[in-house]
Amino acid sequence: MTIGPPPDPSLDDLVYRIGPYDLLRVDVFGVEEMSSAGRVNFQGYYTMPLVGSISVNGLTTDEAESEIERLLGSRYLRNPSVSVHVEETANMNITLSGKMNGSLQISGRTTLGQVLASSGGVPPVGKKRQVVIFRATDETRQTPNPQLHAYVVDYQAILEGKLRDPLLVGNDRIYVPPSALALFFDPWLGVLRTYSPVDVQKTVTF
Repeated sequence: MTIGPPPDPSLDDLVYRIGPYDLLRVDVFGVEEMSSAGRVNFQGYYTMPLVGSISVNGLTTDEAESEIERLLGSRYLRNPSVSVHVEETANMNITLSGKMNGSLQISGRTTLGQVLASSGGVPPVGKKRQVVIFRATDETRQTPNPQLHAYVVDYQAILEGKLRDPLLVGNDRIYVPPSALALFFDPWLGVLRTYSPVDVQKTVTF
């Protein structure tokens, strides 16, 4: 767990990369029967006519075009021209939980403040001082079961201009705890937990 906002993603992180369950449209110029549309499966493979399954997980659309052109050129066509479009993303969703619920898709540069504001703002029963962003670690982001790191962010300080408003990335999860509860990190379980700060000796504040 980190107290403070997560580091802003690099420009490379902001470039969309294809992931499981994305809906793709693949056009092969001049060969309509080889063009197709469909979803990437849970393992990151997309199936094309004649070609079969192609691994596209973690690729940009430009990289996917190059890979499909390479496969078509080695087997079926001379100098193929391919375009790949992401018709529907499954990996740019932001999930809200706690005292704010729902999910929304993001594109481009989107901050925590923009997401919370567009969702109606943190309600009075939510705790602005301890909004938590759960984010997959860089090493596990492209895996089926990524490990999450928690960042506890003082959203009130962002509103007051005292803290950087962090950029979000696809599949970030935002937790807004109830205002009557406090958050603490349980080192034994490796998770964030909540409790009602009644017993002063057990109260942990940030």
